[in-house]
Amino acid sequence: MLKNGDGFSVIEVLGSFAIFLILITMIIPILLKTYEEKTVINYKREALLVLHNEKESFLYDGYPLHNKVITAASRSYQLTILMEGNLTKLCIEWKTPWGRKGEVCDYAKK
Repeated sequence: MLKNGDGFSVIEVLGSFAIFLILITMIIPILLKTYEEKTVINYKREALLVLHNEKESFLYDGYPLHNKVITAASRSYQLTILMEGNLTKLCIEWKTPWGRKGEVCDYAKK
């Protein structure tokens, strides 16, 4: 600061602005990655819930299982059924808006 009290100099303002821009350019990618990971976790949580509901319907309500596309919370999930001996393998797949794919599988024995 200047000793005569004239306020900030142009150099000080430009220096502060440069530091501010550097901080912003470092924080924005971190926030975007955090938002993307949050979305991926939400997709997986919803997929686990859908898989659980399908498994419970099969085991306790007696509904037959077949491959299908399930829409929940405006998201699409592909349910795949495979018979492995006396076990039924239920897999659910999804794709996020960023193109990341995910899959969760579970087994059921009736």
